[in-house]
Amino acid sequence: MNILKLRPLSEYREENKRKYVINWIAVIALMIFYAGTWLFPMFYHVTERYNTSIIFVCLAILFLNNVDWVGELKKKSPELLATGLAMVVALANLFIIGSNKGCFLIIANMLMLWYICDKVRLDGRQLEFMCGVFTFVFLIWALIDLAFSYNSNTGASVTTFTFFCAMALLVRISEKKEFYGLLVVFFVVRLVNLVLWHLARGAFLALFLFLFFYYIAPKKWWNSKKMFSFLVYFSTLGSLVFVFMYVALAATGVNFKMPFFYKNLFSGREQIWLEIWNKLKNMLLTGIGSGYKLESFFEYNIHNVMYDILAVHGIIVFVLTLYILLRKMLMMREHLTYEAAGAPLKILAASGIFAIAIESFIDMDFMWADYTPVILFLLLIVYEKGKI
Repeated sequence: MNILKLRPLSEYREENKRKYVINWIAVIALMIFYAGTWLFPMFYHVTERYNTSIIFVCLAILFLNNVDWVGELKKKSPELLATGLAMVVALANLFIIGSNKGCFLIIANMLMLWYICDKVRLDGRQLEFMCGVFTFVFLIWALIDLAFSYNSNTGASVTTFTFFCAMALLVRISEKKEFYGLLVVFFVVRLVNLVLWHLARGAFLALFLFLFFYYIAPKKWWNSKKMFSFLVYFSTLGSLVFVFMYVALAATGVNFKMPFFYKNLFSGREQIWLEIWNKLKNMLLTGIGSGYKLESFFEYNIHNVMYDILAVHGIIVFVLTLYILLRKMLMMREHLTYEAAGAPLKILAASGIFAIAIESFIDMDFMWADYTPVILFLLLIVYEKGKI
């Protein structure tokens, strides 16, 4: 059907049948995991402790099937060397400081995801299959709202993030008949209602940013190297600046309830971030790991992705991870200019990526295993025709 108007890569399928089939195996496994996780609470609770391992296996299959890593090593690819070195240092740090070893998979998955995002070759059928599954999951959540079978904040977030992927299909359908554009309006209104009902600040922020980037932001922003670079640096390094400013402002004693959410602006994250810093400042090289027991919160959750990488894995892993993120994000711009084929769909996907990245100033969703299929799909859409 080629609803998304993606190139079929027919020549690639004929010349690389084995790779094509293996990619299908990884894609199907990822989507079974995603649909199972967010449609069946029992599946979620059973697989939750294994989610990073499941994602690691799927990403490793895509890596080995699509990357000539031996050739990349011979060419001394800076991306591969930085990714490999970051993993080695992260693993070594965990043994040095006696941290929980499972958190290695979290950073490994993030590094591998961003390394392979412009190298994996999926054709239109595979991407449409992923989009179809996301759309189905979104429709279930939007119409039924399974949030209370999981967690109200999580429920709002998964519905919002899945919507970003489903929008690829909804927008294409609305292009065929303007009447279907009402579906987009209906689902946006439904999402606003849902995130406010669950008092989900992060999901509301992500939805607002997505709609702003895709519908409101001047289109020339995506063509402007300066504006795009600012967005990239803000969504990464800006995360740490936000932590510093948030803690500093909280120290002044200022506080107030946020409209619609009935929660204080400062409700605990500032205590977590300050406590982490007091521990981290003497362990910047190795990080404090994931075994530290917080006094300010009942579980070890830093609620900020970039700060988490720095705190858990140390400055070396943080710098190497930042290098990969900045390099890949900055590379996205050439695929988003209006001279690039399929630019509107790519801008939609990029809007979702940046929305989740900035939302992760106050949460961990940008590197949470259960949302990896969402990030991967959006990245594959951005890079889709640039690599063919």
